[in-house]
Amino acid sequence: MHIHPHTLTGSAIVAALTLGLLAAAAAQTTKAGDIQRLEGTAAVQRTSAPEGTPLKVKDYVFVRDLLTTGEQSKAQLRVGRALVTMRELSKLRITEVPGSTSTVDMTDGKLKLFAKELKAGERIDVKTPNAVTAVRGTTIVVEVQRPPTGVITLLSVLNGFVEMTPLDPVTGRPSGPPMRVNDLQQTTVTGSNPPTTPVPINRNDAIRLDATFAFKLQTTPVDSDLVKRQAEQAAKDAAKIQGGGTLPGTGDGGPVISGDDLRTRSGVTGPLPPAGVRPPSRN
Repeated sequence: MHIHPHTLTGSAIVAALTLGLLAAAAAQTTKAGDIQRLEGTAAVQRTSAPEGTPLKVKDYVFVRDLLTTGEQSKAQLRVGRALVTMRELSKLRITEVPGSTSTVDMTDGKLKLFAKELKAGERIDVKTPNAVTAVRGTTIVVEVQRPPTGVITLLSVLNGFVEMTPLDPVTGRPSGPPMRVNDLQQTTVTGSNPPTTPVPINRNDAIRLDATFAFKLQTTPVDSDLVKRQAEQAAKDAAKIQGGGTLPGTGDGGPVISGDDLRTRSGVTGPLPPAGVRPPSRN
């Protein structure tokens, strides 16, 4: 029986499309982590819910889910043995399965990542549009800024050390060699430029920066109307970022580094300085 070449070509295309759809579906059912803590509104956008769904504590997050936080909101996500805390108006996606290397792909906002006692060969990468930071057991804060002139990545290391590699904002490929950033240091990557030479972070500034990721204590009964309004806002937030680009609650995963931890280690005493002050990019 003679099979026309065009038939084979068509079959190959259908098979490729089917495999692609199956791969995307598998990613959507591969657990990447779960929501540990939540303050304000947060939402998730996935293939099964492209319009966005409000997130709640204990919700699972899957590979390729797009997570967003609303105004005056925070969300904490467990990814393997790490905790990722998102500040307000942040956007991220987990793009690889935990186990060896997980990638937190962040396009907007600010996050804190705490990784403790990772297994041999295990690593977490925090990727922004113009840099990627390899974490193997440390605490970092990463912020993506988008001024009219382009994209800026600001990396602050609160504990341990990391390696940052600049990326070409257009191609996403490495545009320079990795650079080590040590404990209580900070560096900035502007556009396609190399990272700035790491500069020290004042210890009190580091304490203040860490404190901006703290969650409020729940001391009053939950307001059901407030929860409803927050859920509605989360759905609106998700709708705004539909189709967004290329693209952590403590439990038994170890303590999150806090201002008290830093003060104890650094010998700083007295009351915690007020939160909300950005550490200077240079001394």
